[in-house]
Amino acid sequence: MVPVKEEGKTYLKCTKCGYTMELKKEQMDKYKIRHEVEEEKHVITAKATKGVRRALTPEEREMLQEYYEVFLESFEAEEVGESD
Repeated sequence: MVPVKEEGKTYLKCTKCGYTMELKKEQMDKYKIRHEVEEEKHVITAKATKGVRRALTPEEREMLQEYYEVFLESFEAEEVGESD
């Protein structure tokens, strides 16, 4: 019999015939599933790093300002219906 959660309750269920019986709270500690993975099978999949926020240089700010102005001009031209 293995523990199974259904509808917020925990049951013991037979894997062969499907018979189920409700698991009482005092019995739950006996049915915890634990699995240990051997050290040589551990795989590092990602490494979390802390993001660093840096300030823009004056040159970067000026370039962004120019891009923004060009965007606004082209957007306004489209709104008015002008074309180059």
